[in-house]
Amino acid sequence: MLVIEPVGGAGNLSYKLSLLRNSLCAVHVFLDGDAAGRDAYAKAERDGLVTTANCTFVNCNGMAEAEFEDCLNADAYSDPVLAEFGVDLSHPSFRGNKKWAQRIREACLTQGKDFTEQLLTRIKFTVGSAVAKAPKSALNEHKRNSVDAVVAALERMVKG
Repeated sequence: MLVIEPVGGAGNLSYKLSLLRNSLCAVHVFLDGDAAGRDAYAKAERDGLVTTANCTFVNCNGMAEAEFEDCLNADAYSDPVLAEFGVDLSHPSFRGNKKWAQRIREACLTQGKDFTEQLLTRIKFTVGSAVAKAPKSALNEHKRNSVDAVVAALERMVKG
């Protein structure tokens, strides 16, 4: 059986992995390629809970840091974000090679929105809902390599 288990923030990785280990689960970790993801990985690796073989980081060409949302095609979720939050993602402030959360923050602030962690969470939920409605067109063809890599790793696990 394959279960996708959200960690609820990179800081919870070691705790979640220890629970899964106690439940005799085989795991593969998919982490944002940012400081929080790398720090969480380093701690879990020191604790003997994860290895290079069972971890995939989100990496996008031309980006120093990346997160899962960077792998997505903004066209898949820009209309719902505009409708629900009044944030136009075609605005220049959303472009560039900063990680997604920073670009969303800049787009919100530039367009007169008060940016908070709660707003970021709500926007991420809206993005996820939009992607779930059209998964075939959701991935950015130029930034999907990390998603393809984790799919390949999971296929190897299931076959093994």
